[in-house]
Parts: sequence; C-alpha cells; structure tokens
Amino acid sequence: MKFYPHIKATCRKITPRRLADAHRALQRQADAVALFPELQPTQTPHERCEQADRETIAMVQRWRDREAANWKRARRIFRDLPTATRAQVEARFWGNRFMPKTAVYLLETIRAVSAA
Repeated sequence: MKFYPHIKATCRKITPRRLADAHRALQRQADAVALFPELQPTQTPHERCEQADRETIAMVQRWRDREAANWKRARRIFRDLPTATRAQVEARFWGNRFMPKTAVYLLETIRAVSAA
C-alpha cells in the first residue's frame, strides 16, 4: 500500500516570544475570572508551554493511532472480500491516479464496489 508520510510530533523550543505569548494568555484567563479567585490560573508561562507541547504530542499520537486502526480495518475487510470483488476494488482504487491512497478512500471504494 502507498502511505502518506506521517506527521512527526516534536516539542518546540521555549523562546522568550513563546513565553510572552503564554504570559499574555494566562493574563487573559486571569482577567476573565477576576471575581472568582479559585478559578485563577496557577500555571507559570513555562509550564503552559510544556503543557501545550504534551497536548500536541498526544494529539498527533491519537491521530496516528486512528490512521493505523483505519488501515487495519480496511485491510481486514479487503482480505475478507471474494476474489472477484477484490479484483474490482484493486482496479478501481489503484487505477484512479487522482484518488488519494488513504484508508478512508479504500473503505469507500470497497463500499461502492460492494453496493454495485
């Protein structure tokens, strides 16, 4: 199968500009809940940057896990097809050079050929 390159999750450098942005975001958050001191943010700008990096890495990992699950599902369904239907799916999926070679499009091609 032809795969697209995956997104690599990397931590960004903590620069003075990024720290200033985190400080402004924390200040906006504090100003929004000024009447409720228990809701005030307790993070430092450095902690906020680190949290954003952790969330980004977790999001990319979830995306990659979902893509892997889609490919596993598509291959499992494809293997279970009868030989004639499998040949039709292969011809339609690989014969169209404009169709992206993703698991979702493979599943849609399987659905379209099976429905016909």
